[in-house]
Amino acid sequence: MLLEIAKWKENALSPVLFMVDDIANISVKKFQSDTLKIGEDWGQYAQDKNSMWDFLYNNLLKKFPEIKTTFFLVTDKRAPMALGESYTYTERIDKDEKFKAFLQYLHAHPNVELSYHGTTHGTAAVEHEEFLQEWETFATLNEAKVEINRGKELFKSVLGSYPTGGKYCGYEEGKFGASSIAQTGFKWWSYHWDGMMWDKNSTESKYNYDLEFNQGVVDIPTTVDGSTLSLKIVKKIFTKKYLKSLYLYLKEGKTIEGHIESLYNNREVIAVQEHSSPYRTDNRIQYPNIISDMDNLNHIFSLLAKKDVWYATCGELADYYIARENIKIKVDNDRFQLFSDREIESEITLMMPFDGVVFSLYDEEDNFISKFYQKDKKLIITYCFDINKTYKVKI
Repeated sequence: MLLEIAKWKENALSPVLFMVDDIANISVKKFQSDTLKIGEDWGQYAQDKNSMWDFLYNNLLKKFPEIKTTFFLVTDKRAPMALGESYTYTERIDKDEKFKAFLQYLHAHPNVELSYHGTTHGTAAVEHEEFLQEWETFATLNEAKVEINRGKELFKSVLGSYPTGGKYCGYEEGKFGASSIAQTGFKWWSYHWDGMMWDKNSTESKYNYDLEFNQGVVDIPTTVDGSTLSLKIVKKIFTKKYLKSLYLYLKEGKTIEGHIESLYNNREVIAVQEHSSPYRTDNRIQYPNIISDMDNLNHIFSLLAKKDVWYATCGELADYYIARENIKIKVDNDRFQLFSDREIESEITLMMPFDGVVFSLYDEEDNFISKFYQKDKKLIITYCFDINKTYKVKI
């Protein structure tokens, strides 16, 4: 009997992630109005009409209920982009009962994950170009660890558990990034803007479209810029983003559809990155963002809906990867056991060649568990296997 672990759950060709930052207890008022306008909310307005969540849910997540979203949460008061600027409202995550209840709602949502994105996001300077991202401000490894742990405690005080992963603010790791993450108990982390490989033909070895470990932490790449417009979004034809996409197509033959197809055909991670709001304190528009990119996001997820993909949160993907990379299978005739030196917290998909006979899985006491099913030329089963326990495969 030949058993192997599938690269991705259900032997899908690629996992699909949807990453959104920042979610924070913030609003940025941009219009002279007594009512909230679309784009002004970063999370403070919870589920109110025109809030970030209201807009995202009704314009994307409701249409594609299979999407799983990982939000990156700033836990303390976020710093403005430059000195003298301010948000309309900004507070810690634990200072507003409405916002706390909203975070708890998201935390309990089966298709949502809340992860860590620093305490203040960084330190403002005279000019916004001189803004220091949070991990750039740490002078020592110990300073970084102390601040991370403070942020994790704020996270736990509202949500009852620590975050399992997160992302550097601005993808800037500073001098102590990787070590500070490895030494503060994170399971996974988004270290780099890996879309650079496609956007600028970067050959830097730190960029990757697949998973790997960084000091024992799962490195989850960010591979798709949600603001790289499809040329089919003709309503954006007079925007700079559309002209950039047109330039990439005419000069280099690149399209967002081609990029996604390449990731899919190579069984790599399709991780779509967005911001929660277009508005910053320095009056600049931040890209990508869910408001400007909504038509493009609908196009992207319409393409993915036709493909054999696995929708996951970053944490679910990390758990599967840890299991896949650590489990060893010992087969003895029609019996097998799984062994691992690391704790396993994920279902695993096992595969065996299909020769016309469908098998079933039983425990050691001959209790039926589930049937394998045929997918392509394989028999597939996904189950939360117990490590060191004996299982049987029978007709």
